[in-house]
Amino acid sequence: MSNIIDATFSISSDKYNWILREKNIGKKVKFHFFSNIKQMSNFLGEYKLREFLVEGEVDLLDKSSGTPSYSSVMEDAMSKLERYIEECTNGQK
Repeated sequence: MSNIIDATFSISSDKYNWILREKNIGKKVKFHFFSNIKQMSNFLGEYKLREFLVEGEVDLLDKSSGTPSYSSVMEDAMSKLERYIEECTNGQK
């Protein structure tokens, strides 16, 4: 059974791997295989960040005491994504 994350990605698993299916309009489905949810969430987070940077949806601020570090923001986003994926695969979403 496949759980849809967004218009591009859906996830499923088999006995050995987590499977991320990437479907772009007009292209074949790409399969990405991961041994655990953490690896998959890191891949998705980095993928989406690159996408946002290209589209100009993320402003890079000058360093200041009020601006959180990149790594802390990414770690927080990845942990939220991991929890979301676990909820999807456990049938809670």
